[in-house]
Amino acid sequence: MKNILHKRTARVKAVLMSLIIFLSVLVPQMTAQAAPNEIAQAALGVDVSRYQGLINWDQVAASGVQFAIIRVGYRTQSTGVLNEDPYARYNLQEAQRVGLKVGAYFFSAAVNEAEAVEEAVFTANIIDKYKITFPVAFDCEGFRNTSSRQYTLGRDVRTALAVKFLDTIAARGYTPMFYASKNEMTDSKDWNMDILNKYKVWVSQYPTDPFPITPASSYTGVQAMWQYTSKAVIPGIPGSVDMNVSYFNYDGIAEPKDPSGAALVSAANAANVQYMDVNEVVTATTTVNLRTVPGTDNPATIVVPIQPGDMIFRTGIGNNGWSRVVLNNQTLYAYTSYLQKVM
Repeated sequence: MKNILHKRTARVKAVLMSLIIFLSVLVPQMTAQAAPNEIAQAALGVDVSRYQGLINWDQVAASGVQFAIIRVGYRTQSTGVLNEDPYARYNLQEAQRVGLKVGAYFFSAAVNEAEAVEEAVFTANIIDKYKITFPVAFDCEGFRNTSSRQYTLGRDVRTALAVKFLDTIAARGYTPMFYASKNEMTDSKDWNMDILNKYKVWVSQYPTDPFPITPASSYTGVQAMWQYTSKAVIPGIPGSVDMNVSYFNYDGIAEPKDPSGAALVSAANAANVQYMDVNEVVTATTTVNLRTVPGTDNPATIVVPIQPGDMIFRTGIGNNGWSRVVLNNQTLYAYTSYLQKVM
């Protein structure tokens, strides 16, 4: 098994190194003002969150990946609850341990400037203890869904919230970066790019033929990084993962803003799952399986499904995307995004 893994890692590394050589001949895209120790050199990296589960970062580094953008947290789109990604601290710790250059992102669902600032401060307070070399990105998606608390916000309001987040991140000493899809940014359809172009721009576009068959994103606006697939297979990462081309790199690795250092997280405790206690009635917005554990790996954990409109008592909202509920005096778990508080 070790020999098979070694050969697979060697093949992936060879491909990544070929891509890096290919990238070196590309003309870097226009970017915002360069940060200290930034260099005009392309790099390849992944972005990860709890959905990748427990990552073996030694294998990731051995594959040739050069940087990792790690989700620090998110605000739930329906309830507005602020959550830390349960794997954030472990991923930050391990990615920097193996020598990868590290960046971060936050999944925003802010509806006013106070919430945007809260999200940025929340992010900075966590990453201050880690070596953050790459930018810190603002990611906001799903605002077209009727269940999203951002559904009624217009383009200019959303843009203003992004600016508030990014300016707060910059004030904390990090390089800010704005993330969105090509379609959302083209012709400033969903975001005012005349304003957001002052930051580094990270464009998401998945062509039928991924990089390097497709050598660059077809987005014609300013861009500094391109997320070109969500289906990359990298040793050490369970399942698939997002892969990115950065048109910039850094000469060296940054030191933590807070030199006191973060508490070590073991692999056994990698998922830092925390529940905010609540006492409320919620209703299902779709068919939801109630499970004995907060996970979908084993179908045997399903106790009963509930249907749209069914109501149940919720006692906790986790930072892992799951809610703790009670049915017939039994504690069970359900996807938070499929539950809505009964007003």
